[in-house]
Amino acid sequence: MLVYLDMNCFNRPFDDHSQARVVVETEAVFAILRRIEDGLDVLAWSSALTFENSKHPLPDRRDEIARWEHRAGLGVQITDSVIRRAGTLIDSGFHALDSVHLACAEAAGCDRFVTCDDRLLRTARRVQLTVSVRNPVNYLEELSND
Repeated sequence: MLVYLDMNCFNRPFDDHSQARVVVETEAVFAILRRIEDGLDVLAWSSALTFENSKHPLPDRRDEIARWEHRAGLGVQITDSVIRRAGTLIDSGFHALDSVHLACAEAAGCDRFVTCDDRLLRTARRVQLTVSVRNPVNYLEELSND
């Protein structure tokens, strides 16, 4: 499966684990990252992910996340068509950077876009996308049902 992980997935393990949801999503993200390492999933990475990660205020976390770019099986270029698609997605209610991530995932032909962002998930339910958007827990549940 070709997957695009939103930056919040890479950051989830560093979040406050006093909430059960964060713990469960962290475990799911680790499971997805193991699937990528094991060759069961292929990670798509874009310069939008690199850009967003470069803004992380903590260098140790930024460096740890940056290592995943080198494990990606597919690099996604931001082309004019990606920019146009991102503009359409902004008009549909997505935030600007989310729109670029989604447009990159679509351009790459990703099967799944994985995010912990509830607002993005809600907006994705009402917008026509060529990539299925899932929470990490739901993504793994979907795999176990197949």
